Amino acid sequence: MIKKYSSLLIFIAIEISIALISLSNSVPNDSVLTTLFLIVAPALYYVLTKKKQTEFTFWFVFYSVFKITPYIFKMEGNIFEVIFEWKIYLNSAFLIFLLWKGFQFIRNFRKAVQQNDTIEKDEYDIISDTLKKAIPFKKLGKMISFEVCSFYYCFIKWSRNKSDTTRFSGYRESGVSAVYMGLMLVSVVEAIGVHMLLVAWNSAVAILFLVLHVYLLINLTGHLKAVFFRAHLVLSQKIIIRYGLFDTLEIPLDSINMIQKFEGDYEKSNELVKFALLGKLEPHNISIELKESRTVTLPFGITKDPKRILLYIDNANDFIKTIKDKIEEPKTFETVSLKREKSM
Repeated sequence: MIKKYSSLLIFIAIEISIALISLSNSVPNDSVLTTLFLIVAPALYYVLTKKKQTEFTFWFVFYSVFKITPYIFKMEGNIFEVIFEWKIYLNSAFLIFLLWKGFQFIRNFRKAVQQNDTIEKDEYDIISDTLKKAIPFKKLGKMISFEVCSFYYCFIKWSRNKSDTTRFSGYRESGVSAVYMGLMLVSVVEAIGVHMLLVAWNSAVAILFLVLHVYLLINLTGHLKAVFFRAHLVLSQKIIIRYGLFDTLEIPLDSINMIQKFEGDYEKSNELVKFALLGKLEPHNISIELKESRTVTLPFGITKDPKRILLYIDNANDFIKTIKDKIEEPKTFETVSLKREKSM
């Protein structure tokens, strides 16, 4: 990981060194240091990372350098003095250009993800697997994966994947969307009241609280949209459970001990996992009991090894029937084969 970002770390170290030299006043001419800081170092970074980083990354770095330059170097007598007299307009132009580059980056990223989308792997799986491979620390990779997927579904994902007869949704009849919408509305009203109180006490704390609240709303919105766009699959050999920003769970059909409708209360335990971010606030109508424990990854990298799984399926009866039919298919085939052998 350090090797991957070595160019960025070297660039930051060079910029910090130039800034410290300028602040120490050891060099009389600030124009030279400003040129090194604003032009030479970013250009060197671009050359070293041209094949590794996206164009958006470079322009973001350059914009950041441009923003902090007038706060570090003296502009009086500096060759860049005239340029920074117009910094308000230049900042606006850079910001618009950066937003355009960001839009292009998101559009291309979305196309690339959709091209790799298959029946068994959706956008969440592709993004999550890529990040987990790029980050050597397993738990950290899962946590970052949750955050990135949260922003992806909140801001980028707006269209459904191709429908299939084996797909089963879990939000149309559950009322989960109303629960999340109500929760977000209440949290916004509460946040406004708390924010007004904090502003009167400490503006810095108020801003921090606002940032955390916006972050929470992004996570909730991303999770809810992921619930809409990610559907459960029943294939010939396995079930693929997809719920919001929970990791995809694959259950082989031969590992299922029993599947039935279940809407009653339950006791929390390490051998039970419910696919619901809000726990008992969300309904469930399916219970799947496994022959052996299976690892389930929850949001933020939390893992459990349950033998029983609860979830909500809109067409619960069709879901159970489809799974039982898939389980019975090999048995039926074996029975037919035996009858043919006996008759022969």
